[in-house]
Amino acid sequence: MKSKILVLVLLFTPILFAQNFNDALRLSFQPYNIGARALGMGGAFIGVSDDYTATAYNPAGLFQLRRMEFHGGINYLSYDNNTTFFGNQSSFSSSSVKLTDLGFVFPFPVIRGSLVFAFGFNRTNNFNEALAFEGFNTTNTSMIQALLGKGDVSYLLYLTDESGENTPINGKLYQSGSILSSGSENNWMISGAVEVAKNLSVGATIGIVGGEFERNREYSEEDVNNYYPATVKTDPADPRTADFELFKLQETLKWELTGFASKLGLMYRVSDAIRFGTTIKFPTIYTIKEHYLVDGYSQFGTGFSADIDPPLESKIQYEIWSPFEFGVGFSVSRFGLTISADLNLIDYTQMEFKGLSPSKTARNNREIKQLFRSVMDYNLGAEYNVLQSGLRLRTGYFVKNSPFKDDPSDFNRKYLTFGIGYITPEGFSLDLAFVRGTWKNIGDNYGSGVSRTYQSLKTTDIVFTTGFRF
Repeated sequence: MKSKILVLVLLFTPILFAQNFNDALRLSFQPYNIGARALGMGGAFIGVSDDYTATAYNPAGLFQLRRMEFHGGINYLSYDNNTTFFGNQSSFSSSSVKLTDLGFVFPFPVIRGSLVFAFGFNRTNNFNEALAFEGFNTTNTSMIQALLGKGDVSYLLYLTDESGENTPINGKLYQSGSILSSGSENNWMISGAVEVAKNLSVGATIGIVGGEFERNREYSEEDVNNYYPATVKTDPADPRTADFELFKLQETLKWELTGFASKLGLMYRVSDAIRFGTTIKFPTIYTIKEHYLVDGYSQFGTGFSADIDPPLESKIQYEIWSPFEFGVGFSVSRFGLTISADLNLIDYTQMEFKGLSPSKTARNNREIKQLFRSVMDYNLGAEYNVLQSGLRLRTGYFVKNSPFKDDPSDFNRKYLTFGIGYITPEGFSLDLAFVRGTWKNIGDNYGSGVSRTYQSLKTTDIVFTTGFRF
């Protein structure tokens, strides 16, 4: 009976889990920026910005460059997630090696002051994440229940009655799953800076954004204790649905990203030793082409099983706008030692969806206002030029605060950084940075707090960059 209306079901199946506030946050929350030198100093670079990476931190700093510069970098990123789920411990990891930036700086000869342009490629976000969990949920909840009224997965898998509105499955199941995400956001940009008065410069970066994101989620529920024996049928009219054993769900979410980004900066050199900078990052406008697939499987003790063939599919296009970001930073250099610090203000309630249905857009934007807050992130860094030899040692610390209201401090991302570099008198430089991040997180498989993962996360990022000034 169910198979006779399969075509209608496919036509009217809504998306289950896509297009929510987490999607806006994924694009708006960028853990840190580019450049081994800057990252070795804890990313506190708004008030330094004296190489190509000024294009990302403070484009006004480009006015300090008097020679052409070529710059490039790669990184190795490892992501480790240790998860607790109903008392069980699980671990999952992912890693990637990617080009982080490649660019060129060209100072124009002028009679007075400075005029500098730069262009290149910056990888501004990395979407690699990993999660795995398993444990017995003793509560009277299940994903099968949560799916009622949110699509036709439960119905097509014979886990409901003929109406699709009722199921006898009400918890006491062994739940397990994994999520693996990958992809990146890339920025093809051009920057410029001009010295409008002595030691005072303004600059701007504009960029064309491109990228991709993919999330693969697997989830299952199993009746390991025979809580639903042969006397229980998920569809009372179908004897094959007696003795429920297993339910599986697979989701694949793919994005193609395009967009436009811009940033303005100002820098003032108070003296040869002291620099001060401010920046405004305008909302990045992302256009998302989304492809979403849902597959599932159910199994019963009668020998009957069902799957969704072909998988449920949705394609949609919409926009996400990231929030404004305001930054301020300074640096002080004396006796070969440079100390720097940055503050960045981000109001995550400004994230916004556009282009979905009116009701979906309003609901998502309302949730953003309810769940998120403004944060003040900070970066601290130091660099020491050993005996003015060109050998430079660096260290830093920075915090990216959780954007969610009422999150404890354990949910703030804390990063400790170290770096080493060498620059020759001819202008050839090699830089290496080590960035270690730690924080905690939670995740709900459905509902709120009824099937929750408690996550302890660590990232290790090794960044290598090289440059040449000529």
